[in-house]
Amino acid sequence: MSRSKYQQGSLLIVVIFVLVVMGFLATHLSRIQWSNTDSHAKELLGTQAWLLAQSVNEDVLTRFYPLDSASSAVKANCKPKDKMALPDFTDGDGKFTEVTMNCQLKETSCGGVGKLDGIFYYKLTARVVCGSGKSAVERSEEIWVRESE
Repeated sequence: MSRSKYQQGSLLIVVIFVLVVMGFLATHLSRIQWSNTDSHAKELLGTQAWLLAQSVNEDVLTRFYPLDSASSAVKANCKPKDKMALPDFTDGDGKFTEVTMNCQLKETSCGGVGKLDGIFYYKLTARVVCGSGKSAVERSEEIWVRESE
């Protein structure tokens, strides 16, 4: 009987220890789950921003090289100081009209890089931001264009 007298409180200590360990484990698992969800959302927004930036540059290239004309309009339209015209799929503020997420065209620019062996080189740049606050993701897409004299 003296043995059970010494062991009366040991079960309570084990139960408290198990509860504390399980609490820490649950906290860390929920933190990992939140981190996975956050990274998935940022990956989705980043992919969308990159594809939209690529679409903007393709729209600019379509204006530079119209299908109904034999000549290009790169030299006439690619001025680094002038602001580029917004694509048709954006509103006046640069927000995309067909996109369900919060994406905005921050910058689209074109500038001459230089001339080498009689060929002029130009760089088109589009910068798009998707999301807001802590989950805002920015992607930039560059396309180089070359024009012979």
